[in-house]
Amino acid sequence: MKIYEFCPFFNENRVAEIKLKENAKWVDHLHVLEANKTFSYVDKPMNFNPKHLGPKVSHHVLQAEDVFRQFKEGQPYFDTKTCKLENFDQWYWNLQSNNNAAYNEAYQRNKCVDLLRDQVADEDIIILADFDEILDSRMADKMISEVKKHQVISVKLYYTAFYLNYFCSTNHGAPHWSYRVFIMTGRYFKSMPFSADYLRKKGFWGGFQDNIYCLEEPAGFHHSWLDHTKTAGPKLQAFFDNVGDKGIMNETYIQKCIDEKRLDYMDTDIYIDNEKPFLDAVKELRTSDLWKV
Repeated sequence: MKIYEFCPFFNENRVAEIKLKENAKWVDHLHVLEANKTFSYVDKPMNFNPKHLGPKVSHHVLQAEDVFRQFKEGQPYFDTKTCKLENFDQWYWNLQSNNNAAYNEAYQRNKCVDLLRDQVADEDIIILADFDEILDSRMADKMISEVKKHQVISVKLYYTAFYLNYFCSTNHGAPHWSYRVFIMTGRYFKSMPFSADYLRKKGFWGGFQDNIYCLEEPAGFHHSWLDHTKTAGPKLQAFFDNVGDKGIMNETYIQKCIDEKRLDYMDTDIYIDNEKPFLDAVKELRTSDLWKV
């Protein structure tokens, strides 16, 4: 049995230091897919730091010119007021068909798992996550045991924004940021009747709560926008064509969120907590600049 993780990458190199350190304790191989264009079809450099490569880490380049779609006027946008579970398929496929940035994001996430599908054995364990979602190695035995029992599981996450100890208090969709990360057997992975992006997006809104088991206790951290002074600007531009409210797509808005301890676009307050069971990797690395005092 081997444990694989597949995830897309944009520019999260500080998160990479933490993720790779934590993964090394129990994950056999991390496959990272990075595109040479943003979701908004703007050229971008390959940001993944080569120092992260090694026997347990592979970096795959997606040449996006022939597969990503370019921006067009009059696109529909994701709207939390209308995009709900009860009409999930309608709004999801509408966005996939008519919002090119949403399509490009889905294409990259789905391509991650297509790359090595034939190499995965039935008894292997597969993790599908975004790059800034990091599972806690101290819970590895528990997660593996539950996957073997259920074939596929999800986990709850602690969600931080901008700093390691800057926690979001509430979230849209499934509670405790669950049903974003999925862990499954190779057998389930190869027979999954939907794409990785569909699984994540429908899971986000609680569509699988009744038929996919979720661990009771949080099993990792989503360290969003970490090292924001370097990553926020490029990330905002990457998503520019996928957001209707362009007023939040600037670094001034990011600083406002930090100062006011409020993420308006997620309708959540932020609080500082230094007592959470932070990942071992965080304690072992130089992260002094990533904590909010």
